[in-house]
Amino acid sequence: MTPGLLSKLGHALSVANINVYCVSMGEYSVSFFVEETDHEKARDALHAAVDNTSLDALSLLRNIGMITVTGQELIDSPGMLRHLIDPIARSGINLLTVSSSFDSIIVFVTWNDARKTYELIENRFLKGL
Repeated sequence: MTPGLLSKLGHALSVANINVYCVSMGEYSVSFFVEETDHEKARDALHAAVDNTSLDALSLLRNIGMITVTGQELIDSPGMLRHLIDPIARSGINLLTVSSSFDSIIVFVTWNDARKTYELIENRFLKGL
């Protein structure tokens, strides 16, 4: 990664007046999750911003579902991420990415899998983990 790259990309989206719901990063990638209606505007802003950077490609995915789980129990329960992810994996749902912080977990799946993923997570909490 290039120092300041996240700032540069985030600034480009900010100037384009695009709300970012989540950022997911890996060693060789940065993913921004935005409203579907802002897709083309985000693509254009990021495309202009990636010129002269270490990024090799810009790709876009559509029809993504975002499920957010927030609560105190995420802070105080070791293995919470595994408890949420296991039933999703057993159902054959592919997780596009997972983002977590001390009190929340966000999972991204295809839109077609979003309702089922939500229900699996909801059932997991109803069972009391």
